[in-house]
Amino acid sequence: MDYIFNRCSIRKFKDEPLKEWEIQKILKAAFSAPSARDFRPWQFIVIQNKETLEKLSTISPYASFLKDAPMGIVVCADTSVNPSLDYCQQDCAAATENMLIEANALSIGSCWLGVYPREERYLKVNEIMKLPKGIFPLWMIAFGYSDQKAVVKNKWDESKIHYEKYKKNLLNQDALI
Repeated sequence: MDYIFNRCSIRKFKDEPLKEWEIQKILKAAFSAPSARDFRPWQFIVIQNKETLEKLSTISPYASFLKDAPMGIVVCADTSVNPSLDYCQQDCAAATENMLIEANALSIGSCWLGVYPREERYLKVNEIMKLPKGIFPLWMIAFGYSDQKAVVKNKWDESKIHYEKYKKNLLNQDALI
């Protein structure tokens, strides 16, 4: 569980390529994710080409560091496998989280970069990657050996836990007034 508790987003990477066996372990973790009706509607585009990473880094102001990552993965939904983009997102999110955790276990930094539902972003990724019909880019992930101090946050928040039924947290409610 430490790899889950200690995972954090890394946005600064050393200029050092990942090893092939590390990439395979990260991808294998993705394929171990649960999937609605076991459809596994994910498609992963592994990118190590600096020119392509540079282009993808321009899709949003939050993706700029992707150009300095040794590797990126574009996570896509294959709507020919499951036409429900909503369920595809859930399946692909589970696969993505598995990749982030496995990367942390391998001492590789990572950061999840949003694409969908921002139309200008997914259309640009679609254009850069020349995706065929039915393959829908959801998000990207940057991977690399960290070149920054990891800042792990304690995200535990008992006020968001409810037993048997939802109960308003009066302390949080007062803060909104």
